Amino acid sequence: MTRIFTIKKILLISLPILSLLFGLLLEEDLSTGGSTKDFIATLPTVIDFSNFTFITLNENTAHFPLHYLLLSIPQLIFEDILAIKLVYFIFSLLFPFLVYINICKLYPDQKFNALIISLSLLYLPFYRASSFWPNAHLTALIFLLAANYCYILSLNSKNFIYKFLLIFFLSLSTYSMQTYALFFIFYLIYYFKNESLNIFIGIFFICVIFSLPGFYILLSVPVGENMGLNFTTNFSYTLITNFSIILFFLLFFLFNKDSFIEIKNSFLDTNKYKILFFLFVFLILMINYESNFPFGGGFFYKLSNLLFNNNFLFFLSSFLGLIISYLFYKIDKNIFYIIIITNFTAIGYISSQKYFEPIFLVLILVMCKNFLSKNIIDSKLNSLVFYSINLSYFILASINNSLDLSRF
Repeated sequence: MTRIFTIKKILLISLPILSLLFGLLLEEDLSTGGSTKDFIATLPTVIDFSNFTFITLNENTAHFPLHYLLLSIPQLIFEDILAIKLVYFIFSLLFPFLVYINICKLYPDQKFNALIISLSLLYLPFYRASSFWPNAHLTALIFLLAANYCYILSLNSKNFIYKFLLIFFLSLSTYSMQTYALFFIFYLIYYFKNESLNIFIGIFFICVIFSLPGFYILLSVPVGENMGLNFTTNFSYTLITNFSIILFFLLFFLFNKDSFIEIKNSFLDTNKYKILFFLFVFLILMINYESNFPFGGGFFYKLSNLLFNNNFLFFLSSFLGLIISYLFYKIDKNIFYIIIITNFTAIGYISSQKYFEPIFLVLILVMCKNFLSKNIIDSKLNSLVFYSINLSYFILASINNSLDLSRF
């Protein structure tokens, strides 16, 4: 019996790692081509940076330059695209490691469950695509995870170095993906509430110092579309799509009985006039909904049009996502804040599932203790179910990619 259990543990641990290696060899792209397209489109900037030419940043990219500067190092040394991809793939393995140590700091008695959960994230299609085809979203997330680990360390230590390192890594995250500057709000609010005024002023001053290169870039490079600051004016499309995608990823946690019951009880305890108000607001959003893009939209958008050739299931999923997000405001405001911040990192003209994957799942798991993550991490069975959900998602994405059911 012990031997069988050991074999199962080895399979659970080795299967996602092996699948990742095979994906690398096969040049897999489960983003249905989007990551490949982005990598090829931004490669001229990487080559220019390796030649110490920095004036073409706004011509090929929509993000701050750090990600491309990092890629220019292997390009400078090897002058080979394969070398860039291999070096970045090794760098991308920091992702599961950082998720693991973050979870272990929050839940120190659940190291095996933390390992299973962190490795299961290797199945996520956009993580895989971003690690095979270097992408700024993953670079920013890795630095964000490093920053969050320093944040957790700072909660139980008066050593200012952890706060400094938080700001340092969060700045690196922002200089890879400028929308990640929003996460400064979350951490600064905590320090404002829990630290002395002198400490907070010191933290804020360091933030200002680290922000100066960003202001220089914005003043030196034309803002707007070229720097990814093209905020949407089609709020109906963005909100409906974002909340539909949020519901999809919340389902990764709501399979758990305790979490589902908590949501259900909160819903039953909610004033029905508030539900009618949200329904009224959502109907206005539906009336003004307009999508001019053949791609994006997320899982329920694709499924709704594939099965029914209309947006009914898509709109329903979005309304449920909106209601559940409100319920989190009543149950656990930290989750609500995560939803709001993630929403604001995806308010460009196009809303795509890649902007929430894997960041939304990761933030719920590591940013703070909450009932969604606790109900999964504290139970071996629930951790295994979470693992199975990620595996199933990988299989569905592979089928979709093979049959070309959706486009990037």
